[in-house]
Amino acid sequence: MYFQLASITTFDPQNEMTQSKWSEQFKRNIKWLSSENPKLIIVIDGTCGCSKRAFSHIKQLQKYVARNSYDVQIINQSSTATHLLPNTPGAVLLDASGNLVYAGPLSQGLACSASTGFVELAIDNLAAGFNSNLVVTDSKGCYCKGS
Repeated sequence: MYFQLASITTFDPQNEMTQSKWSEQFKRNIKWLSSENPKLIIVIDGTCGCSKRAFSHIKQLQKYVARNSYDVQIINQSSTATHLLPNTPGAVLLDASGNLVYAGPLSQGLACSASTGFVELAIDNLAAGFNSNLVVTDSKGCYCKGS
């Protein structure tokens, strides 16, 4: 239990994602190209236990957005030389024009499960025609430091 509680941290303690032009830099780093569909980018660290715990949530998200014609990209941040998110597992949702809809953790809490997810809310809002432009920085959960 001690080691599990030790992995509880704030997703973006330095508020990196609220800085001016953060989403533009993120899109450059992932080499985003415009598309006809919204795009969900899931950022994990394959060596991180927190990303491994989120695997079932990630699979659920992939199925959920595929039914709604969203593009999905999973990036293993530990295998890139680029700093994408302050911690992982996290997600960024862009509408078809590349506008930021959501950026932050996949979920919160010790288990980081689908039942504590933020991404689904942003996906549902976008499907209803509303861009929530939501950036979550202060969530606490099982996150691993971004590279």
